[in-house]
Amino acid sequence: MEATLLTLFIAIAIPMTMMLFVFKGKQRTVMAFLLIGFYVCLLAGAINSIVLKYGAYDKYYITVNIAPAAEEILKALPILFFAFVWKPERQLLLECSLAVGVGFAVLENAFFMANTSDLSLWFSVIRGFGAGMMHGICTLCVGYGITLIHTKRKLFYTGSMAILMTAIVFHSIYNVLIQSRYSVCGVVLPAVFFLILITSIKGKRKNYGKN
Repeated sequence: MEATLLTLFIAIAIPMTMMLFVFKGKQRTVMAFLLIGFYVCLLAGAINSIVLKYGAYDKYYITVNIAPAAEEILKALPILFFAFVWKPERQLLLECSLAVGVGFAVLENAFFMANTSDLSLWFSVIRGFGAGMMHGICTLCVGYGITLIHTKRKLFYTGSMAILMTAIVFHSIYNVLIQSRYSVCGVVLPAVFFLILITSIKGKRKNYGKN
């Protein structure tokens, strides 16, 4: 598992790194966070493999209880660091947050495609609209939440924990649904929440514009 993921990482991430030397400003920053998503996926894959190999848990238990927590914490760390050290503008933080999740999803989807002998259109839909959007939504949710609490010092710890727990729970619910007879709901769920989140973000943007 680790070897396949590492091979895909090298094949995809290294050519994309070339773009960092061409892009400038915000484009370079967003591209950097997209690549960070690849690195995070590689690290999360290694952690999940170790837990599966040496832990006393089956694959289902790991995908529902351990993987969501490990992956969302790893994805959130660069976003939190970027937000509270560099203090970027709101729009850039949202773009970078989404980029981390998308980068993670691209490498993870490539891994599952490479390890699935019987590929189908439904499997592609699950990986694209389901897992792919789910990872992006979770990190976008973290970034969006940070924009609401970053000026409120008293909410830093409790607010950050609440945002992270929301992403973990959403990820876990998706994993439960997608492995059950309600897999269609699992595919639809990320798309619905994405529309809700985007609508909320645009609403806040209009309010900021009026102020």
